[in-house]
Amino acid sequence: MRTMNNYSSDTLMGIFPGDLIIKAALELGLEDLRKNPWVIEDCFKVLIENPMLRQKYGMKEIDNAKNFILNNEIPVYLRHRVDKQEFPCLTLSIGEGQEDKDLATLADQSVCVEDLSGEEVGRAITYIVPPFTPVSYDKANGIIEVPEDIYEYKYIGEGMVALDPETGNGYYVIEKLAPNSFRIQADAEIAQTVAIAPRYLMYRARRERATLQQTYNIGCHVSGDPATLIFLHSITKYLLFRYREGLLENNGFDLSRLRETDLIRNEAFNIENVYSRWLILSGQVEESWIKSPMRFIEAIDTNDPETGDVGIKILSQDAPEDLSGDDQLWTTVDPDE
Repeated sequence: MRTMNNYSSDTLMGIFPGDLIIKAALELGLEDLRKNPWVIEDCFKVLIENPMLRQKYGMKEIDNAKNFILNNEIPVYLRHRVDKQEFPCLTLSIGEGQEDKDLATLADQSVCVEDLSGEEVGRAITYIVPPFTPVSYDKANGIIEVPEDIYEYKYIGEGMVALDPETGNGYYVIEKLAPNSFRIQADAEIAQTVAIAPRYLMYRARRERATLQQTYNIGCHVSGDPATLIFLHSITKYLLFRYREGLLENNGFDLSRLRETDLIRNEAFNIENVYSRWLILSGQVEESWIKSPMRFIEAIDTNDPETGDVGIKILSQDAPEDLSGDDQLWTTVDPDE
């Protein structure tokens, strides 16, 4: 199971799915408007509050807007979809995006660190000590004696787990004892074969991040009467403002800004008399990725079990002469060896 350290719920995980989030926000916003028609009245209330507009349009025009919005499905399509052409509709496409250099950090640092299981990263976590048959086990005090030929005994440490390789059931190592023994809890039931598993059965990885300024194009399209585009454009802009905090900022699209285009007769569709206007929505998003998972260091061995050499071996094809020789604390080895 994945766990996070220093993780904030405001931190976006992975690549920001802006098209899906904004499409869902538009669909939820339209659904909420249909459940609360009074919100539509609020969007167009200037038609009754402004004396000039009240005389010319008034509540009659607000009712026309309500009927248009409530009696039309208004689907939201990803742009360039050609299998359906229903009007009125909204289309969504991804515009340009650019990483914000003012918010960049050295090595893309973040405070988020994740613990991942071996299954999640596709890497097995090997035993510290492979399965062995204990020389003896004193149930009264929990002391297990390890055969002398088990070289890996030296790696055993407090907090590791002595377990049954068949079932995975085990007990924590409480104390390492000399010679060649360790202690678990008294009266524990152990199998005939025991293995020592690491204390930390996980990998740890840092999640890095980048902040981008991203743009999305929301098209408002109607067929027939271009006056209805005013209703669709206005209510779309209204819901983007109304639900900006709950549906956009709460889902990782921050500091959003709107820009509008003029109305055009759109000949990109296969039918005549389609009118369009776009809302250009831009904002700040955070995207993240996970670095290579690493294991916890639980034991270090500077001895070569085959040669008895002590020190560090440096893998190098062309080792300098002054780094080689019997008088060094380390030796260099050819990678073919």
